[in-house]
Amino acid sequence: MYVEIRIKGTLKQDWSDWLEGLTVSHQANGETVLNGQISDQSALIGLLNRIHGLNLELLSFSQGDKADSSNFKP
Repeated sequence: MYVEIRIKGTLKQDWSDWLEGLTVSHQANGETVLNGQISDQSALIGLLNRIHGLNLELLSFSQGDKADSSNFKP
C-alpha cells in the first residue's frame, strides 16, 4: 500500500531507512511528510509505533494509489 504520513516538526532525511524506506520531505510550514510503499499492515503498525516512540505529533495519515495523487494533500 502507498501511504503519506504528515508529522509536526522536521526529521533528518537520513532517517528514511529506519522509517521503512519512506521518502522524508520537509514542508515550508514546518511539517515533515513521509511517503512511499509499505509492505503490509504490520509494517505500518511498526512505523506508527516508531513515530509515537519519538513523541512526534501525527498530523495526518492517508493511504491510496500513488498513481491517483488526488487522494493526497499537496
